[in-house]
Amino acid sequence: MTSLTKAQKEYIDDLAMQRVFNMNNDDVFVDALEQKIHQMEDHLKAYFHERVKFHQQNQK
Repeated sequence: MTSLTKAQKEYIDDLAMQRVFNMNNDDVFVDALEQKIHQMEDHLKAYFHERVKFHQQNQK
């Protein structure tokens, strides 16, 4: 995976947390978030999915 800047990691981690916490809440919000994710480069998407998994595991 390409090295990410601290700012990129923080931004993507925030998106991942939003995705985990809002999965079943607001369809409009989730759709907008999914659109942002869809437009990311592959290495950013990979990091996003890593962070979603991390936050889902820590939510239990």
